Amino acid sequence: MQRCKSFFTLIRVSVTKTARILAMKGCRPLTRFEVKKLLAQVKNLRDSALLTLGFCTGYRISELLSLTLADVIDSKGRVYESVTVKAANTKTKTSRTVRLNSDAQKILSRLATARFKTGVSLSEPLFISRKSDDGKIKAISRIQAWRIIQNLCELADIAAKNVGTHSLRKTFAARIYEAVKGELGKVQIALGHKNIGSTISYLSFNQEEIDHAIMSITL
Repeated sequence: MQRCKSFFTLIRVSVTKTARILAMKGCRPLTRFEVKKLLAQVKNLRDSALLTLGFCTGYRISELLSLTLADVIDSKGRVYESVTVKAANTKTKTSRTVRLNSDAQKILSRLATARFKTGVSLSEPLFISRKSDDGKIKAISRIQAWRIIQNLCELADIAAKNVGTHSLRKTFAARIYEAVKGELGKVQIALGHKNIGSTISYLSFNQEEIDHAIMSITL
């Protein structure tokens, strides 16, 4: 009996790990039009805040899901100007702070107002799951976040094949790249990458643009 339990536990862990990889592998950034279409289909504040924060901060999905209410609002429900993910919850084990733009602040303010009406504790996860863990409130999982995005893509009539949780971060990278006019060093800092090679792999370069740049070189 114990061996059976161990076997099924191993299978469950393997499936979960595979799903996480699939949720990230080959993800593409979304266009501005696709972002608007996706957000237009969101029916609740939690999911709207999750997507908006992902698009506007570039945090990895695991980092977003590690956030608590206390990380984004004070005891009076006022949204901070920036949000910090603790070192223990980042991939690089280095804390990272990102300023919150107006879109992020607005949705977090709405979410905080709604949550405060239920008498919440600031230690609760920012993105709570409808399922509890032995009565304890928990955050949604990465797989749940992936399913949310996939369902929204279907509703918005967006091809979902290469869209997943990592698309939020890649979309952020694309917007930053545009805003800083292609200065890779600034994009690297915005993403919190230690290696600029990682930054380059996030960006989708148009081969026609590269060809045009090559052809424009004169001696």
